[in-house]
Amino acid sequence: MRKLPALLFFAALSLSASVASGEESITVAARLEETVRALAANPTRHTASKDIAVVKLWLRDRLAKLDGLKVELQSYKSAKSRRLAEGVEVTNVVATLRGRTAPDRVLVVSGHYDSRASDVMDEKERAPGANDDASGVAVVLELARRFAALPAKQRPEKTIVFLCVAGEEQGLLGARHFARNARQNRVRIEAMFTNDIVGNTRAPDGKRVREYVRLFSEGTPATGNPMQQRLRRALGAEWDSPSRQLARYVHAAAARHLKGQGFSVKLVFRPDRFLRGGDHLAFNDVGYAAVRFTEPHEDYRRQHQDVREGFGDTPDHVDYEYLARVAQVNFVALRELANAPSPPRGVSIHVKQLENPTTLSWEAPVAKDLSHYEVVWRDTTAALWQKTRRVEGLTVTLKASKDDWHFGVRAVDKDGNRSLVVYPRPLRRERAAPSKKAKPKKEN
Repeated sequence: MRKLPALLFFAALSLSASVASGEESITVAARLEETVRALAANPTRHTASKDIAVVKLWLRDRLAKLDGLKVELQSYKSAKSRRLAEGVEVTNVVATLRGRTAPDRVLVVSGHYDSRASDVMDEKERAPGANDDASGVAVVLELARRFAALPAKQRPEKTIVFLCVAGEEQGLLGARHFARNARQNRVRIEAMFTNDIVGNTRAPDGKRVREYVRLFSEGTPATGNPMQQRLRRALGAEWDSPSRQLARYVHAAAARHLKGQGFSVKLVFRPDRFLRGGDHLAFNDVGYAAVRFTEPHEDYRRQHQDVREGFGDTPDHVDYEYLARVAQVNFVALRELANAPSPPRGVSIHVKQLENPTTLSWEAPVAKDLSHYEVVWRDTTAALWQKTRRVEGLTVTLKASKDDWHFGVRAVDKDGNRSLVVYPRPLRRERAAPSKKAKPKKEN
């Protein structure tokens, strides 16, 4: 199909930038729509196309206008593959908001800015990619804007990376490059969100579903030695991976902050859609906790399709009010995580003899302003934590039997921020009980 003239595309980008950076009276939905339409105005964002170079520079420049962000282009030369006729340059746009007090603790939120037509090898066919995944990139840019706009004293304690990746349609290329580099450099990524296909609310049967967003998380981590795998199987802990705890955290944050707004997070306990995958899996594969946001019902007429009558991923099929609610879920969860204390260390469940009561112990995290801990537990068939008990010290004994319940422990600071839950390991040899007066170590 005939491409739009380059000057027309630049004009669309300029218009979008002026509107999106205008008065605060412009709604979040309007800003998101402007971003989606600007990205979709490009003829294609195929990873091997020349057009994608324009997009990466626009994303870089738009993020660079936000206060306090360090913006970089992370590029590498990919190899030839079954989805690429030849090796091409793959570029991630990386915008980093350095944490105030714990900059070495990192959160990542991403969307992929590449798109594709029906033929994944076709770098010339029109591929607007409005929902897949200009919608996710729009969420990332909106989150960057909101965090950058916070007063200095209210900015997050941890570092947040706003990541726009390329090469997702060719096998998560950009995300894999970023995740592997982070692991090799021992970057402490505590959580990763990807937003991919988050803007459509019309199901194939015509029904509109706007009340929730799906959140996918892996159960059994790809990493871990054989002993860890055997222990997970013995404990029945397949629902208690770090990514699954992250998903529960997001669900709880949304429930608290969006209560009464008619919008929720639906947990889906599998790594991704059936036999499919997104950029969060690249982080899972190297051992990071990562989850994926996706709309309730995908319409495949609007996904990976050449634009023609009744088909095509165009901006008019994105629900921007819904997209704004997805952005809000991301924001409230990221904000809590970004100010949460470190989780307790060495969380253990004591196994000294056959008995019904359950004894848990842990070590104080490296944290500031720590208030107390919370022990949580749930029935073995339950998806969410059902019971909570406040604990001042570093050990507790519960009447609940370890045979019938799963347990976890989290730290709580003086502002009420909660850490991620840590699932306990069995402690077979009794050790001296820690003092209830033990103080948390101070964070540097």
